[in-house]
Amino acid sequence: MKIKLFCFNKLSKEYLEIYNYYFTKVKKYSDLEVVEIAEFDSGDVKSNQAKNEENLNKKLVDLKDWEVFLLEINAKQYESESFSKLIQDNKDFKGAKLAFIIGPSDGFSYEFRKSCKNQLSFGNMTYPYSLIRIILLEQIFRSIKIMRKEPYHK
Repeated sequence: MKIKLFCFNKLSKEYLEIYNYYFTKVKKYSDLEVVEIAEFDSGDVKSNQAKNEENLNKKLVDLKDWEVFLLEINAKQYESESFSKLIQDNKDFKGAKLAFIIGPSDGFSYEFRKSCKNQLSFGNMTYPYSLIRIILLEQIFRSIKIMRKEPYHK
């Protein structure tokens, strides 16, 4: 299975140890790649969104046969078992290629969000981008363990 995470900015150093822990865990079961995109910030939200969307779209152009998910606060929330089934279905029926997008601090325009048919949310709270990257990796790892019917640490 191939998994790509598209993230704006570098990971904050305070989060590095736990990030590496889950990155290594997921990497054992998949071809995992994290693509970091420099966030554009001109001071104007609309300009920032347009430029960040343009920069992201340049990275997504080669992912025509991938299933791409936008992390969006107002999207559907999944339980861990449902998220695992989503990943399993992709693996079994859709080419085993998943990509996840964690947006920039100004978010994305309504038009961009609307164009992303696959969206998921980790709740209505706002999290630091470094932390949401870790939460996503942890949930992917948990999903893999559920799919493999293996125990998960508690």
